[in-house]
Amino acid sequence: MAVIPRSIKLEAGNDSLSVQWSDGHVSAYPYRYLRDRCPCATCGGKPSTGAASSGPFPMFGVKALKPGRAELVGRYALQIFWNDGHTTGIYAFDYLRSLCPCAECAEKQELGVRN
Repeated sequence: MAVIPRSIKLEAGNDSLSVQWSDGHVSAYPYRYLRDRCPCATCGGKPSTGAASSGPFPMFGVKALKPGRAELVGRYALQIFWNDGHTTGIYAFDYLRSLCPCAECAEKQELGVRN
């Protein structure tokens, strides 16, 4: 049986997105971590190597990266609309779960156990 989100909190605090999964597990994804693993055709799920653009007025600094909004795509994915203008990433729930950065999931990944 597929593990699906029970709840998704876009602004869960600490600049992260939180997902409570149907098996009881809770994942907290820092925004930069999630954005760097965007699965769209352009990004390919690989961390970006470029620095954030400072915009036309560098004295104001760089706006903190965060999602402006998110929408469910059918019953299988989440599309995130980032404030840097990037909107084409659709995070399938199984891919999103595989990205969980917690210690428990990292250990399972090392052992080759599927979440």
